[in-house]
Amino acid sequence: MNKMEWDSIRVFLAVVEEGSMSAAAQMLGVSQPTVSRHIFALEEKIGQNLFDRSYNGLKVTTVGAGLLASAKETAHGAESFARRINASSEQVEGHVRLAVCELAAYYYLPEAMTAFKREYPLIAVEILVSNQKVNLNKRDADLLVTLEKPHQPDFVVSHLFEGAMGFYAHQDYLCEKGEPKTLQELHSGTYQNVGYDCNSKYIDEAERRGGTLEKSNFDFRTDSQKMQLDLILAKAGVGVTFQPIAAKYPELVNLLPQAALSTTNWWLVCHRDVHVNPRIRSLMTFLCQWFQQKKWLEAQN
Repeated sequence: MNKMEWDSIRVFLAVVEEGSMSAAAQMLGVSQPTVSRHIFALEEKIGQNLFDRSYNGLKVTTVGAGLLASAKETAHGAESFARRINASSEQVEGHVRLAVCELAAYYYLPEAMTAFKREYPLIAVEILVSNQKVNLNKRDADLLVTLEKPHQPDFVVSHLFEGAMGFYAHQDYLCEKGEPKTLQELHSGTYQNVGYDCNSKYIDEAERRGGTLEKSNFDFRTDSQKMQLDLILAKAGVGVTFQPIAAKYPELVNLLPQAALSTTNWWLVCHRDVHVNPRIRSLMTFLCQWFQQKKWLEAQN
């Protein structure tokens, strides 16, 4: 199997998992035309379509589904081999500075870093936990896990995770206050609300939905997402947080599911000048694969 064939297998799997060529391109950190070229090359080689194309997106054909298991097996073997080679290589050592947003840092990163260290014992990871902007051009960090997708051409960007946001409160708080049935009731003054201080995310979301919120609507204001969640857990009031993380706490109740808040995406970012560095590339590849696996595991629960 040559490199071109392996690249095509990786692209095929990414399109199946992401559901579109554009999403696969984001996940792989390549352009959409590159993804399309690999798919068309595979289809020409086998003489049949791997996907049915429609306005609703891509659907795997019977032929594509028949190749899927073999492609996954090939990918798993190749990735495992590559990781073992990297882990045992004397060149893959040193340190990597990783900047990460709070939610990912406290609720996912410890498990991911423990697994990474088992495979790459010679790489030391310096972890900067912050929701503030990190300047990769000035080498504040080598890698960045962020909730805001950058669009600078000098950055290599990979999609890690997508999840829904929701309104949550502690069950004991709701026993005392009752459960709000509408957004208007939630912000009527009956409930204490947890929100941002300087960040305008909640206010912008309300405007997107045709409503109006001001800072005075929030009884507790903090730009720390970890603190917001801790306040909700402490029965301080109602707040918005990431659903997969809130699901870790059975005492939290998901309110107003009809509100349909915008989904949140996590991105892994690296400057193009350093992404080929063996230790940085090792951590990039590992985190992408780890978060994709995490998404799959949570989808099954």
